Amino acid sequence: MANIKYSTVHHIAGKRFLAETPDGQRFMIDGEEHAKTGMNPMEVLLNAFGSCSAFDVVEMVRKRRLDLVSYRIELSGTRDEGTPAFYTDINAKHIIDAPGLAQEMAERFVDLATNKYCSVASSLTANITFDVELLHDT
Repeated sequence: MANIKYSTVHHIAGKRFLAETPDGQRFMIDGEEHAKTGMNPMEVLLNAFGSCSAFDVVEMVRKRRLDLVSYRIELSGTRDEGTPAFYTDINAKHIIDAPGLAQEMAERFVDLATNKYCSVASSLTANITFDVELLHDT
């Protein structure tokens, strides 16, 4: 049986939206030029990719019973010049402070997290469908 996730994106004003999950989790998505209240959609995607792989890296470090002192991922994404301006390249620099974690093991963790376990990375080639519902008369 398929594991279906749901979310609703509410228009606030202009290019400002509120994303909300059925369990009440919310965040702002904002494409406005000034007085932004959240990330734009491509920033959300870039950060979703980074955090998705990070979840698994953190879990692998934990399973090795190592102390994770600090961990961050510095992300950069190069976008196509055309429309749509999709990401052509994404780089994720994983900066990990976990005493006892060897470079080779850290690289393996990040490789597995990125290329095997990250659902966001795998979803970037997903088949995308849509439906349209109008709430007004034409």
